[in-house]
Amino acid sequence: MNFLRSRLGLAVAAALAGLMMMVGGVAAAGSASAAPASSASEYWIPKGLKTHKVTASALRFRASPNGRVKGLLFRGDRVFIRESYVGSPWVKVVLVGKSKSGFPHKTRGWVHRAYLKRW
Repeated sequence: MNFLRSRLGLAVAAALAGLMMMVGGVAAAGSASAAPASSASEYWIPKGLKTHKVTASALRFRASPNGRVKGLLFRGDRVFIRESYVGSPWVKVVLVGKSKSGFPHKTRGWVHRAYLKRW
């Protein structure tokens, strides 16, 4: 944490520490709250998390930006953006629920931003 204070400033380090505690608190809440909801396709999502839906009929799901193709995501598959960079069309996403192509819940990969729509 001292490294963060020196590089980012005290206010930013405090905000990051608070965020880490919140994320840790969500993870420590237990697996009962993270269990599937009423149907197998619905999963618990932390409050305030903005999910996105795939709008393309078939979207390449990659291991890295413009890298090896892991498989395809199809229209309606739900993801949330884990990482994005200014000026880059690539975003790292995590699947919310099982994809139509069979990828399990929480699978991570990269897709092109243009084919996602906030849901």
